[in-house]
Order: sequence, then C-alpha cells, then structure tokens
Amino acid sequence: MRRNNRIAGRVCAAAALAVVMVCGIPALATAASADAAVASAATRSAPAALADAAIARAATRTAAPASPQAPDSTASCVGFITAAYVNITKATATVFCSLPSQIPNHWGIVIGTAGCVGGFVAFGVHRLDAIFACNLANPHVPLTQEEWCENTVGTGCLNAWSGGPWVNDYTGGPETGDDHQVFYLVDVDNSVGNATGNYQIVYAGQGTSWAGQCIGDAYNNSGYADTSLDGCGNATGGGAGWGTSMSAGTNGCPSGEAWIHDNHWNGYLAPANGAVNGSHFYLNDQSKVCFNVAFES
Repeated sequence: MRRNNRIAGRVCAAAALAVVMVCGIPALATAASADAAVASAATRSAPAALADAAIARAATRTAAPASPQAPDSTASCVGFITAAYVNITKATATVFCSLPSQIPNHWGIVIGTAGCVGGFVAFGVHRLDAIFACNLANPHVPLTQEEWCENTVGTGCLNAWSGGPWVNDYTGGPETGDDHQVFYLVDVDNSVGNATGNYQIVYAGQGTSWAGQCIGDAYNNSGYADTSLDGCGNATGGGAGWGTSMSAGTNGCPSGEAWIHDNHWNGYLAPANGAVNGSHFYLNDQSKVCFNVAFES
C-alpha cells in the first residue's frame, strides 16, 4: 500500500456558538461542541409519515456505484435514493440527505453522514448504497471516503488488511492507493428511523466479500478484543456481531477529533501497545484514543 497525495488534511475546528469560518466557509454553528452534534443526531426523528409506512427492504445490490468525483448536493442524494428505492419518497429522502450539511466542519459532516446512512438503512437501503448517496449530499468538500487515523504515537490508521477480515494498523497515514482504509461511522437507528445513540463502523471498501461488514471482535468471538470484520446485523442492529455496537464522543480530544468506545468491552478502540505496521487494533483499551478523519478521493 502506497501513500498518495491527500485531498484533504486534518479536520477543521469544532463548532462554536458564533459565526465562524469552517473549512473556509462562513457558517453559523449550531452547537457548543461536536458532542452536541452527536446528541442532536442521536435524538433526531424522521417525519411521522415514515412511522406509518411499511417500506420493504429493497436492497439487492452487493456494492454501491463508484465514488463521486466532485462535490454534489442534497438533490443528488435524493435523486439517487428515490430512483433506486421507489418506495422511499422524496420527502423521506430529503430528511436524511440533508443531515451531512447541517454542521459544515469535518466532525459535523461525519456525524451527519452517520445519521444519513443509518436512517436510510433503517428504511431498507443497502448500507453501501446509503454510504454512496450520503456522500453525494455533502456540498462542502469532495467527500468520497472517510479514513480514520490516530496520532498518539506516530500514525495508526484503520485498515482492512488485504480487504479483510482483519482490521489492522497501517502506519503510513491516510492514503488512496487502494480502498482498504475506507470506514464509515454509521448510526444504528430503530425501525422508524430514529437514532438510538449507538454506532457501528462499516467497512466500505469494494471488491471483497467483507464490504459492508463492521468492526467487531476477532472471529466474531466474544472472548477476543482484537478487531476483525463481523456482520453488522439487520437494519436496526439486531443480530449484529460481537463488539460491533459502539459510541463516540469528542470530550478530551483535540478539536475535530473523536474517540470510539466499544459497548461490549466497555473500552476504547485503540492500537496495540508498541504497534507496528500490521498490528491489530483492540476494543478494550481503558484510555481514550482520539482519531481524526481524513476525507480522501
């Protein structure tokens, strides 16, 4: 795996209660911190009409279309979803497609995208189709994939080694030589599209049978805290693999970075002590490890 030129670097400043410049864009931030954005995403609701609709699970694809090459818009997201999933109305699609642009900084986009993907999945959209559509909804940067890296000691990036199933430490930093490093934080929603406050980390690399699976316990064995790709479960998280249910927050991290906490292990996602290239990540570290998200093309 080689490191190519990055399209976008470290995350921008977190939101504040003021008019600020975020990624060069004037914006009225809506929360005192990115933690408030997490709380907002965890309590949002879909329109009441969605609760009455019995939207059949229409997901038949095994992979999403190729990544977009330029910034798009909410309308592009809505157009893709309503064309591919005829039971989802324009109004419904607009609710979720609007989330990635609510707070136009990197962490806000991550949380908005997580809500967008989770909302669509709850209403029958294939996870990889939902990721593609929600990427289209971000008008601020040419968002085509998310790469998660921690910088405590050197650089350790989440990487589905050889396309899975192991999730290992790639020490070369964000790169675009392949798509083994493409992971998305995704809401776990209930059956009517309301966020539960839990997340999963979905592998969105293409071309292997592990695409669309989630970071969890090795071998899907509850006794192993090192990371591999396990089943994400059904649309609302039921039947998910061991260790795939997580929470996220920013308190104690540098601006724009976040920690990931594993609900099963009551610990944090972190590289191994003395990690080298190819070491496993673990889900039971007792200290917060902060990750930043690089948006790559």
